[in-house]
Formats: sequence, structure tokens, C-alpha cells
Amino acid sequence: MDTNIKNYSCPVEVTIEAIGGKWKCLILWWLRRDARRFGELKLLISNITQKVLTQQLRELEKEGLIYRESFPESPPRVEYALTPHGQTFTPITELMCEWGKVHKVGYQFSYCRLENMKVLVVSPEATAICSSLKEHHATAIAATDIQEIPDLLNQVQPDAMLIDLTSLNDNEADLLTTQVKLKQVEQKSRKSMAMVAIVLGNDSKERGRAFKMGFAVHIPKPVETIEMVSTLASLIGKDV
Repeated sequence: MDTNIKNYSCPVEVTIEAIGGKWKCLILWWLRRDARRFGELKLLISNITQKVLTQQLRELEKEGLIYRESFPESPPRVEYALTPHGQTFTPITELMCEWGKVHKVGYQFSYCRLENMKVLVVSPEATAICSSLKEHHATAIAATDIQEIPDLLNQVQPDAMLIDLTSLNDNEADLLTTQVKLKQVEQKSRKSMAMVAIVLGNDSKERGRAFKMGFAVHIPKPVETIEMVSTLASLIGKDV
């Protein structure tokens, strides 16, 4: 008989051992729709330290819930994603999210942190995305033509930009990010504008493109309101 086999009195113990603690369910929630880099997870999960995040990722990998993939690119890119086994936990994180909203029905969670936040949205779906952001108290400005961007940057001075890379070719995307960087240099007194890329979900090439262009984080398509709002709220006040 193998004396190293652990005995459990209840299946719930197995679950708690695999995902217990403050951070693991959050990591699994952020990975439920797409792979992410270490730096993205660090930005998106409030107050987690680099040491703790590294430890939690290793433990989840050991449990077979996530895997780590390195891409032979320059600059180097490493991503974490759910394994097929880890994907079976996604309905549980979704239920946890919904239960939390019902349990604290009077609390606005991260939504309240978007008050007075100005977000410029560059996308063919900008009007619909802005409508969702306005429902959560952000000041959202839609732009469907990149020719509008220089004037809007001057007029609005946004705190964040959501840029749909799937609607731009490489030249347009490079032009847009150059314009934004120039504006940030001009506005030395302001914190760096948070730039969030919208990319095709489960598309490694698109994520790599966003990373090389300097985007701190990405949101996979189709854009999910709670993920978009939570992403923006996580970036508030951070130099990204």
C-alpha cells in the first residue's frame, strides 16, 4: 500500500487544496477566456506581489490547472493559460462572480472606481462599448476613425484607451500608438495613459502583436462588459 497517498474525508477538501487561498480563483477567473502574460496578471490582480503570484502560478501548474508557454520571439514572451482540465473550473469561477454580486448587492465593486475616468475607445464597435462603460459611470468617447485620434487626445486627455487591433492594419496600429506616446511625452505631469488592446480571443499571434506594440494588457473578443470594466478599474492609478 502506498503510504504517500493522502486520504480525504470529503471531495470539497480536494477542491480547496487545489484552488484554496485568496489568489488562485482570481488567477483562474482572469485566465478563463484567454492566455495572459505574468505582467498582465500582476496588473490585473490588485495587491498581489510578484513573489506570491509566482508561487500561486507554480502551484496551479502543479495541480494541472494551468500551463506555461514560452514563445521564441524578441522580446521574449511567456504566457499562462488554462489546461483542458483547468477549463472545467471556469463555470465555477463564473458562478462565484455572480454569487458575489448577489451577496453584496449594494456594493458596486470595481465599477465605482470608474467614476470620473475618461476612456477613449477606438473600435468599429465603439458606440456599443462606450454605452456599457457609461452604465458604469465612466466618461466614454467613441472613435471609429483613427484620423480623429490626435484631436480627441488633445480635447479629452483620456485616462485610458481601448484600441481594437482587429480593425487596424499594422501601419495604422503603429501610427496610432506613436501618436499616443508622443502625447504622453507632451503631458509630463500626467500619469501614463493606460492602453488596453482588444484582440481576437485565443489568438496567440494577436496577443504577441499587442505585446510588441507596448500594450500593458489585452481584452479578448467578444468584449465582455465585466471583464472590460474590471480591467480598467485594475489599471487606475498604476503607471502602465
